[in-house]
Amino acid sequence: MIKSILVALDDSESSEAARTLSIHLAKSYKSTVTGIGILDEPWIAAPEAIPLGGAAFKVELDEQLLQDAKRRVHNLEKNFSTFCKSEGIDSSIIDATGVPAYEIEYFLSEYDILIIGKNADFHFNPTHETTLSVRQLLKDNPRPVIVTGKTLPNQHSSHVLVAFDGTFASSRALHMALLIGMFKGKTVHIASISSDEETAKDQVTTAAKLCQHHNINPHLHPIASSEKPAKLLLNLAEDINPSLIVMGAYGHSGIAYLLTGSCAKVLLSSTNIPLFFYH
Repeated sequence: MIKSILVALDDSESSEAARTLSIHLAKSYKSTVTGIGILDEPWIAAPEAIPLGGAAFKVELDEQLLQDAKRRVHNLEKNFSTFCKSEGIDSSIIDATGVPAYEIEYFLSEYDILIIGKNADFHFNPTHETTLSVRQLLKDNPRPVIVTGKTLPNQHSSHVLVAFDGTFASSRALHMALLIGMFKGKTVHIASISSDEETAKDQVTTAAKLCQHHNINPHLHPIASSEKPAKLLLNLAEDINPSLIVMGAYGHSGIAYLLTGSCAKVLLSSTNIPLFFYH
């Protein structure tokens, strides 16, 4: 079960959704929440080409930018603590300085799960893209990650969608979700996509047997199709309105396809439904 949650603090809409989801999960699992605010000093004070005699001006400007960023980070931390207190949640703060992805990786070993907004850039520059920090954390971190969009559609839905393709990666993702209790009080749907109907049926049956060991009897959705998995998953999500999509399937080429190919890009850009990743 989830006992400790780390949530990345940023001023993006998706990070606000991450904060809200962290409180929702903390209440459900009676867990603690820690917000991590990060001052990306290496990015702010990065060397750059400057005109002759401009070094002193850059030093002064960097100091101003650092002080402004520090103030804004501390405001995020203060607001998070106030919000948690108002919701009756036990919380703490990590005030970090450094490269965001590396700082989160370092501290995450102490927690059960990370929740982060997909647009979190830690530089107070609004963006609609999945940021480099988030992409890095999906590739390299010690814990499961939930990535949120700018809203939390279906937040109170009792349904969860698991995408399962039969690979070791998909088995690990499903197993981790079961172990930490992500399916507590939920109706679980398992989808498997293959151009061969029997393969799709075999895959969802395998996933169902694992769930049944944990006293969960899922609804099975074997899908025989050669269409892109992301499109089919999004169509299914529209039908069942899940509160969470567990990424147990990574397209036709395993986990490398998720992290570098179009499947992850489509899912991250096309839905605000929180996505659970584990590798």
